[in-house]
Amino acid sequence: MSVEELSVDTHLCTNIPNIYAIGDVIKGAMLAHKAEEEGVFVVETMAGQKPHIDYNLIPNVVYTWPEVAGVGQTEEQLKAAGISYKTGKFPLKHLVAPAPARIWTG
Repeated sequence: MSVEELSVDTHLCTNIPNIYAIGDVIKGAMLAHKAEEEGVFVVETMAGQKPHIDYNLIPNVVYTWPEVAGVGQTEEQLKAAGISYKTGKFPLKHLVAPAPARIWTG
């Protein structure tokens, strides 16, 4: 089974007038955070406002243990664009909750 994305314009409108598409059915990350921002964007567009979405400000989250999240461009994207940046590292052993509190049994 192939997965196809719906094509939308810059206002998230499909090729059918007044039909919009957001979230998982259009290009981009399949995240609730993204769909929510796009939903607000569409409603504001329908209300005659001039909304804007900055996809770099929408968190990317992977719900694993430990959870992984990021905001903004990747190091590779910054290098390709010639943008200077700083990196940092945080050891997982310094997470707030002690390890036994994070392990579920039962």
